Amino acid sequence: MKKKWNISPADAAGQRLWAEKLNISPAAAGVLLKRGWTLQNAQAFLNVQEQNFYDPFLLPNMQAAVARIKAAIFKKDLITIFGDYDVDGITATAVLYKTLKELGALVEYYLPDRQSEGYGVHKQSIDKFIGQTNLLITVDCGIRSTEEMEYAGNYMDVIVTDHHLPGPQLPAAVAVIDPKRDDSCYPDENLAGVGVAFKLCQALWQNVKNEEFTKYLDIVALGTVADIVPLLNENRKIVKSGLTAIENTGLIELIKLCGLKKENITAGHIGFVLGPRLNAAGRLKHAGIGVELLLTEDREKASELAKYLDDENKIRQSLVESTFAEAVKTVHANNYDKTTAIVAAGQNWHPGIIGIVASRLVEEFYRPTVVISLNEEAIGKGSCRSIRGFNICDALSASDDVLEAFGGHAMAAGLTINKTKVELFRKKFTQYADDFLTEENLQPLLEIAEVLHPEEVTKKLITDIAQLEPFGVGNPAPLFLCGGVQAKNPKRLGKNGEHLKFVFSVKDRLYTALGWGFGEFADKLANKNAIFVFHPEINIWNGKEQIQFNIKDIKMDERKYPSHDEIGLFYIFLKKTLSAGKTARLDTDTIRKAYTHFSAKAITAEEIEYCLQVLSEINIINFNKTDHSIELLPLPKEKKNINTSKTFLQQYI
Repeated sequence: MKKKWNISPADAAGQRLWAEKLNISPAAAGVLLKRGWTLQNAQAFLNVQEQNFYDPFLLPNMQAAVARIKAAIFKKDLITIFGDYDVDGITATAVLYKTLKELGALVEYYLPDRQSEGYGVHKQSIDKFIGQTNLLITVDCGIRSTEEMEYAGNYMDVIVTDHHLPGPQLPAAVAVIDPKRDDSCYPDENLAGVGVAFKLCQALWQNVKNEEFTKYLDIVALGTVADIVPLLNENRKIVKSGLTAIENTGLIELIKLCGLKKENITAGHIGFVLGPRLNAAGRLKHAGIGVELLLTEDREKASELAKYLDDENKIRQSLVESTFAEAVKTVHANNYDKTTAIVAAGQNWHPGIIGIVASRLVEEFYRPTVVISLNEEAIGKGSCRSIRGFNICDALSASDDVLEAFGGHAMAAGLTINKTKVELFRKKFTQYADDFLTEENLQPLLEIAEVLHPEEVTKKLITDIAQLEPFGVGNPAPLFLCGGVQAKNPKRLGKNGEHLKFVFSVKDRLYTALGWGFGEFADKLANKNAIFVFHPEINIWNGKEQIQFNIKDIKMDERKYPSHDEIGLFYIFLKKTLSAGKTARLDTDTIRKAYTHFSAKAITAEEIEYCLQVLSEINIINFNKTDHSIELLPLPKEKKNINTSKTFLQQYI
């Protein structure tokens, strides 16, 4: 799908100041500056590991939860952790289980089966604990299970830890810990489910062994990234700290199996490599295997479990491809791609992979999307994924009268629905999207930090940008733009030629560009100019480091206006033609003839007007459009940045 490029003029003075204060490159400083932060916030962002974790007792009901758990440990009451089957729930279960074990608790865990039980706490599951469990602790679920928690409370004490939006009524429990509660004063409401479980562990360790609470940050980081919560504030500290201290045996074996090194793991590796494998068992069979991987200290067992998860992931990938192809056919056959939102339902689509299919449909059509799995039973299960600026939970709330249940975040949610009401839900959901979204909302947007020349993309810049990691929701990897590049030897890569690679040279230096999913451009680019949006990175090949331009979008360079270098040449012409500090009135014909003689290259009246406007916007000339008067201004000590010209940047959009 065609993407809209959004780029605003650079604040050159601000970039220089921030670069000096933060000790980073001006382009890296510009990324932070354009995200609307203060200098103080930017300094805190870069130095997040030096900050303390927030006090866990700022979370509502934390004191009551700790008191009840400590009493259970003292009395040897059986504690059962009730988790969820995604990576967030798996990691939350593992972290709390390990902590309670070390504190001397008698503890078990339970994860529902995705196919037979579905998301959340159900009475049938609670029945299994009656007469055995004294204390039930939910992780990553339970905040909307008011009836179920009331039922459980008849037989055992209950503590709810969750991070989803509460309903109109909180569940009855000894403690309900959720940073999204209306009465919460916790400084970060965007913790993942594993993050909330981690805060409970921090509180339990307090005044016991205060240093112990950070020992499982690698697991907490894994679940935080996988749950796609904003990687800002405390989440950023969790992930940045956790990725630099990976010690979990199972996680290390999974990393090795994937051909990675624990020292180099990024949020991207979790999102696209490790997370899907840990998720695979819960999608197709049972998520308990993922918990066992994170609990075991036996490397041989961990290796076997990692291999099992990898095999399951391959099956999952095949299933996703076939279901996605079927879903795309359904969308086209019913013209859902012409509507503002998509609700696609299929018979016997595996409920474990419909969330991935929904995400793929959003990538394909860029619409809020709900994918529903139907079978012989009356109730269908759905996964929902959203687009920028559209709160999927608010949209589902507007249709709650036709849904059996729903819950989730602004960007992702799940639902259950009677299959007789799917068409009515589609109508209501689409109408809500019609009222909320415009045509502009339905075009993917790429936020571009700055236009850079290839020679400005240095290892220093890439190192500085790496300080902004981990990248994810709320802190996306910064994108830059490069224009006027002539592609040499473009070729297709990949099994089906779906990827693109080409080289280009600037000032006798050779650069490499790689575009995943842009293989079609290999046939269009040969010896032609291209403009592309990219993220800079270091590629290591045969022990050598090489700067690589990772293309995120690309188009042919068909600009009608002068390039950066041509504007520079025009300015040199003005300097040789005009006297500094004096105003001259030159008509277009005079400029055109003189410039052609100076450069041996013709220039049009429109190009002259364009160059004068750009040079005026970057404050190196005064240009009066009315009488065509031009005055050369004294050049400042700092080099002027043409990217501060709004007129110049408009050509790329």
